[in-house]
Order: sequence, then structure tokens, then C-alpha cells
Amino acid sequence: MNEANEFYTLDQVANKLFISTGTARNRLTNKSPMPPSFRVGRRRLFPIGEFNKWLLTIRGEEVRE
Repeated sequence: MNEANEFYTLDQVANKLFISTGTARNRLTNKSPMPPSFRVGRRRLFPIGEFNKWLLTIRGEEVRE
């Protein structure tokens, strides 16, 4: 499978960002910077390709500051 058909869960994204799952939920609720995602029932899924693009964008902004 390619990245377009694969997804991270909220727990996996939190782990990759080195934040707790609770912090990740708070960031989503507060509209703080988080990767693109969508809900399926009660689950929030993050497309892997979009997560990787978002991460590169965020890292680029941190370097410029």
C-alpha cells in the first residue's frame, strides 16, 4: 500500500510529535497547529502523506523563526 491509503491514529500522531494523547486532543479542540485529519465514527485518522507534508512545513517554519 502507498501512503495515500494509510493512516495514523491520534495515539500514533501524538507519539510521533512527542506529546501526550491528551495534549493532541486539546490542540485539536483549541484549533492549535495539528496535521490534517478527519473523523470516522469516534476515531480520528491522519493520512500519513498529509502528516509528512505538514511536518515538513512546520519544521521549515521553526527554522525560519
